[in-house]
Amino acid sequence: MANASTSRKVSTDSYAHQTHRPLVCLVFVAPLILLFQAGAAYYGTSLLAPRDLGRLLEYFGASAAYLPALLIVTVLMIQHLVKRDRWTLRPAVLLVMVGEAILWTVPLVVANLLADRLMSQAAASSAESTRFIQDIFKGLGAGIYEEFIFRLALISLAMLLFVDVLSLPKEAVAICAILVTACLFSLYHFPTGLPLEGFPWKSFLFYAMAGVYLGGVYVTRGFGIAVGTHAFYNLVIALLTQFANHGQLAH
Repeated sequence: MANASTSRKVSTDSYAHQTHRPLVCLVFVAPLILLFQAGAAYYGTSLLAPRDLGRLLEYFGASAAYLPALLIVTVLMIQHLVKRDRWTLRPAVLLVMVGEAILWTVPLVVANLLADRLMSQAAASSAESTRFIQDIFKGLGAGIYEEFIFRLALISLAMLLFVDVLSLPKEAVAICAILVTACLFSLYHFPTGLPLEGFPWKSFLFYAMAGVYLGGVYVTRGFGIAVGTHAFYNLVIALLTQFANHGQLAH
């Protein structure tokens, strides 16, 4: 009995377990949420995810600009209370999570460069400093709200329905959920609809691949690191795009 108790204590105190704790994820993403909300309040935002969450909340009679952010906080707090998790936090865990999220960003950035997406993004964007700052906040918001919708909400709902209710194999459900949400995530990046001719397979497959990757990060490393990875990736791409724009202007 002592060995079992010790083993359980070690597993729940491990870093791998800490990154999945809702309270840890909430504290990790809270500064990102506040930063995005401040930027959106000052610069405005055309980001679809918080707007769509806002429309969903309006359907239920709630219509304040801060409610999409409050929804994320509420969901994580409900998860924390349902799990009856402890309220203690280890600051070192949060610092390591930042470093881990940055490391998970690297393969996505490499994939972007290999797909030659950076130059097309630079050609379609402006080099103005105001636009660049808006892109930074937009990328930050995308990391938060898209991970909330396509990972925390949809994958969690799939696991709840098919694993907890229907008792299907957890691993199979997780893989299917990641693949389906990755396709939905990719389609979400075509808000005006897909063209009837000349389907943009390259862009669709890139976003779907990114969705699979982020889905895997979410399932194995937790919501906080998935948000950090997505947000840091968007930040790096915005910086590289800005540099590419200035390089084009210099020539």
